[in-house]
Amino acid sequence: MGKKILIVDDEQNHRLMLKIHLEDAGYEILEAENGLDGLYLAEENELYAILLDIKMSVMDGLTVLTKLKEKGLNTPVIMITAFNNVRTAVETMKLGAVDFITKPVDIDMLLKSLDNLEKVVTEEIKVNNIPDDFIFEGVYSKEGLGKIVDLLKMVAPTDASVMIYGESGTGKELVAKAIHNNSPRKNSQFLAVNCAALNENLIESELFGHEKGAFTGATSLKKGKFELADGGTIFLDEIGEMPLSTQAKLLRVLQEREFERVGGVKTIKTDTRVIAATNRDLEAMVKSGDFREDLYFRLNVFPVKLPPLRERKTEIPLLVNYFLEKYASRFSKVIKGYTKEFIEKLSSYNFPGNIRELENIIERSIILCTSDKLSADVLPELKIEDNEDIDTLDVKENEKQLIIKALKETNNNKSNAAKILGISRKTLHNKIKEYEIEV
Repeated sequence: MGKKILIVDDEQNHRLMLKIHLEDAGYEILEAENGLDGLYLAEENELYAILLDIKMSVMDGLTVLTKLKEKGLNTPVIMITAFNNVRTAVETMKLGAVDFITKPVDIDMLLKSLDNLEKVVTEEIKVNNIPDDFIFEGVYSKEGLGKIVDLLKMVAPTDASVMIYGESGTGKELVAKAIHNNSPRKNSQFLAVNCAALNENLIESELFGHEKGAFTGATSLKKGKFELADGGTIFLDEIGEMPLSTQAKLLRVLQEREFERVGGVKTIKTDTRVIAATNRDLEAMVKSGDFREDLYFRLNVFPVKLPPLRERKTEIPLLVNYFLEKYASRFSKVIKGYTKEFIEKLSSYNFPGNIRELENIIERSIILCTSDKLSADVLPELKIEDNEDIDTLDVKENEKQLIIKALKETNNNKSNAAKILGISRKTLHNKIKEYEIEV
């Protein structure tokens, strides 16, 4: 007998259709015509999965899902809902559903979702044996990123979507690469896309590709990142800047694992893991309607929050050594280390630009250094705080002043200022507006 699946749906014809297809796929099927009967069968049987309709006259799907969790039953639940009820389906994922599928049900999509449950079981077994040789291209201390790296070790072997939160310059792409490099996909492509750097038309072409003649300037066929990274990983940086229309197309890729090139009609299948990152409050964006709620829950399966450098100052000496080795050899300089005053001055600074700012400072210091040690006199002027716990207002003021300085140095050239600051032009535009900077 195959794995046992329980279908809970008050529409008999719909249950019959699902039963025929799933039995053909080798599953054993149990049926319940309402939530109450479904709950009883879930308690009495060892199930591989439950297909649970949301809208039923006797005990709706939300109630069944809640009661399953209350009873400690951890059988994977896939919710089935009508197109106009997707918001409710998203709520079920908050309650613990592993997926949701809209009616009319795409059988291939359903079978793929069920197949993914098998992968999750296998991956959970792998996770129990967390490898000691975790590849991380950088340095970290147990006091700083240690706990986060432990989380990365657990999620890397899986196919779960990861959302990385953190201020600009905290190393979000480095973390995404670490997840990829320690996953079964490590021998396939890792491709990064900065969602803030591209307008609506360009980002769709970048992600999904385009056909020749799809738009002005499309003189040849172009494969998009999802096509090129098939079997690998796509890193979507600054996901909060993605236009709503593109968000809808990304959601389809995450749900159905397929897409069409811009201007094309051929459906292309893709097996690509998505890791996203943002420095924005996506929950607030969901509430304001600037970010799709269903996409948020698809991406936010495994959230990782990176602390700013000011909260992990124990790592500054480690990072200085790392960047010293990197840039001293690049500039053909023999520098053996740094003075006590050098590291003390750095440790007194709160780094509004985080690790990216520290890296720039070390690179500049190495260029200016004329001895075999980095000393405090090669450091730029740093705004030293009296205490290490800088508050939000201080961070914002520092950021504002850095932007004003960059604009002044570039004669208000926003593209060049954005390069100096290590951010996209769109992000700079938003910051200028937020801080009411006169340009």
